[in-house]
Amino acid sequence: MSELNWGLSLSLSGDLADPAVVAQVAASAEEAGWDGVFCWDHLWNRTGVPFADPWVTMAAIAVATDRARLGPLVTPLPRRRPQVVAQQAATLDRLSEGRLILGLGLGHDGYGEFSTFDEPLLTPRARAGALDEGLTLVTDALTGVSSPRADARPTTISCRQGPRCPIWVAGRPDNPAGARRAARHGIEGVALVGVEQWLPQHASQALRSGGFAPGDIDVALVGGAHPNPAALAEAGATWAVPELMPGTTRAEALAAAAKTRQ
Repeated sequence: MSELNWGLSLSLSGDLADPAVVAQVAASAEEAGWDGVFCWDHLWNRTGVPFADPWVTMAAIAVATDRARLGPLVTPLPRRRPQVVAQQAATLDRLSEGRLILGLGLGHDGYGEFSTFDEPLLTPRARAGALDEGLTLVTDALTGVSSPRADARPTTISCRQGPRCPIWVAGRPDNPAGARRAARHGIEGVALVGVEQWLPQHASQALRSGGFAPGDIDVALVGGAHPNPAALAEAGATWAVPELMPGTTRAEALAAAAKTRQ
């Protein structure tokens, strides 16, 4: 297997709630050799501090960089309208000249991002159903398939990438749902979370859960530590994505971005 790609995933609160600051961090990361810069999609997290909008922020990243991939890790599709997400994704893929990776997931209500606003889909089962329905709509829309809901017309402009931008779905290595969802919808990868130190078996276990072999899809290991990149790549991981957590200052983020990828 080839070497891992390396990306930074940024929480968008505090200093990093300013898109201009994040754009500066992204430019520094690209210059230092990072392969991608990604954003959280939350209203807030356990800190209660508000987050900035990821789509506006990713547009700033797209303009500030030339090579690095970018995208949300991950957008909770049940909290958004899939047809609007498809429109945003295709537009951002054009702005970035074909560098978008669209990360999608269930979301959760642990911090009240649904219940505070009387949103439905409070149970994981309900959100899973909404995610599957939304994935069907988004994948069709981004490939230009005509929609029966819109008098058999396409509903979204085309991506710069063809037939559409890659999609990763969130998952956990100890839960087969993410990889099985990737297989069911024919999408390009899984973004695994929930591990403090990533081991090769985390990647191989996720691949087996979806019936994949190493190299069939992207396996992004998001957050935590990545102590043995070569072994992770051999097991089928394709991305290592450390996170910059809430409370990270501008100076700390710039310092992290300027470091070599490992």
